[in-house]
Amino acid sequence: MNEDSLENRVALVVDDHDAVRHALCERIKASFGQFQLREAGTVDEALKIIETERVDIVLMDIRLPGMDGIAGTRVVLERSPHTSVIVISIFDDSSHRSAASRAGAKAYVCKRAISRELIPVIENLMNCEQ
Repeated sequence: MNEDSLENRVALVVDDHDAVRHALCERIKASFGQFQLREAGTVDEALKIIETERVDIVLMDIRLPGMDGIAGTRVVLERSPHTSVIVISIFDDSSHRSAASRAGAKAYVCKRAISRELIPVIENLMNCEQ
């Protein structure tokens, strides 16, 4: 993917665990150096970011304090329909995947598979938008 096409792209990582959030940001930064990264620990924090700037991709954990990631996905997409949401979770079962899909998530990545699946999923979403 052309680095220039990523200059104005914003990715928002929503996870209540600081170490996980930072690790996800580092993984994205290593693969997409020009991507602008934002972080939030809750859906409410994420919504404040979405209200102030255009966010292209949201990585949304399912288990969050307050509003969970499934409901958060719905609200993010209501307020920012152009955003692509990737749900990330420790759960790797059809009921969670189905709930994420019904909420409007473009992809679902199990946290155990992040090292091999996350970057190709992001690349695919970015290529589909061009």
